[in-house]
Amino acid sequence: MFSGQISRIHRVCIFLLTLVFALGVVGSAEAARKKKKDDKDKGKSFTVSEQMHKKLSAAHEALEADQFKEAAVILKDLEKRQKRLNPYERALINQMLGMTEASQERYEQALVYFEKCLLEEALPNGAIVSTRYTIAQLYMATGEFEKAVTTLEKWFKEVETPNANAYYLLAAAYYQLDRIKEAIAPAETAIKIAKKPKPPWLQLLVGLYYEIKQYPKAVKPLETLIMIDPKKAYWTQLSSLYAHLEQEEKSLAVMQLAYAQDYLVKNSDLRALAQLYLYHSLPYRAGLVLERAHEDGFVKEDATYWEMVANSWLLAREFDRALEPLQTGAEVSEKGDLYARLGQLYLEREQWKDAAEALRNAIDKGGLNDKSTTHLLLAISLYHQKQYQGSIRNLKVARLSEIETIRKSASQWLLLVDRDAQALREAQLEEAPPAEAEEAPEDEPAPQPEQASQPEDAPKVEEVSQSP
Repeated sequence: MFSGQISRIHRVCIFLLTLVFALGVVGSAEAARKKKKDDKDKGKSFTVSEQMHKKLSAAHEALEADQFKEAAVILKDLEKRQKRLNPYERALINQMLGMTEASQERYEQALVYFEKCLLEEALPNGAIVSTRYTIAQLYMATGEFEKAVTTLEKWFKEVETPNANAYYLLAAAYYQLDRIKEAIAPAETAIKIAKKPKPPWLQLLVGLYYEIKQYPKAVKPLETLIMIDPKKAYWTQLSSLYAHLEQEEKSLAVMQLAYAQDYLVKNSDLRALAQLYLYHSLPYRAGLVLERAHEDGFVKEDATYWEMVANSWLLAREFDRALEPLQTGAEVSEKGDLYARLGQLYLEREQWKDAAEALRNAIDKGGLNDKSTTHLLLAISLYHQKQYQGSIRNLKVARLSEIETIRKSASQWLLLVDRDAQALREAQLEEAPPAEAEEAPEDEPAPQPEQASQPEDAPKVEEVSQSP
């Protein structure tokens, strides 16, 4: 989170050194007189010896060229002369050593030098304030968030117009300490005063609002975040946020925009879009999204996926397109429910043989939510193929259902099948020689009575088949 802040330490320190030299080195007295002095600088002396100036300048040039070892050699040599240096010179050396360490990402050692620099109380006030801010950044980088907060709070009291970066840094420090409510105000201020808020700032504010469950307030920064950094994750997050706020139309609109820009490539995101289309009674679009996702290889082809595809086409009344996903889903599913639905679809299309095969597969696979209805549908499909004995066996099982409508429908069908079976036997007796059997045995195994209880909302057979 703070790598961007630390990357600026180098530039900050170079600026500080340039400022300090302008105020105190030999030959710059006139420039110092022309610069308005801070009241806190009264009584301070910002002078260095000519020899010291040459050494510091050489170290400064090495730092600007990223020649850190060369700079360190020069500064370490000067550090050995502590007793002969004035406070201002010692402060400059420690400051430059801190910058040398920070530039090499040795932040803990850099902190030691920067803190020693401030202890001298010898730099111009502006340089002291800037150095304090650098120290706060380093505390953040080393995970010392309590010290970062303390340092930043002191820094805020020293400056008249804190910038947006500083407010964000303070908010981030509070957040790391789980002081969520305290983090919100500086996070909001950082975004308010910034000409162009940075994505991490907006991310932080959104996260803070989520932490305190102020979801409506998270909408605006999240919308802003999408405008300046339209990543896929922000689109899906905004859609979820709108859904949570029960703004379903906006939720769908955001997902549609993300889909149009090819941001949705994850299995979960594409299924979420399809679910939104189904929720808004747009099953045809749901089916198209899911089929394209399959073609692009973006979805996991499990039973749930194939069932969603089938549901989409069934709701869109695209029955022919629903057959294949139902068949595929039924084959990979661990339970027989999809086979049962496939059989029901064939039954409605009066494809009796295909219906019977699918319904047998459903019963064989097991795990059915509504086994009695499946037996009833199988009985109907067998009846239409004049396989009366198999139909009767399944109707007797269905008649044991705990669901009253299933029991009633099975009893009605049983009367019809018994009547037609009797009529067939009588016709066969009249036409066949006496030695022939009444009816050829059917290759239909006797079904097992249902044991599990049925849900109260089981589908009515009358709605999916022709009642007798």
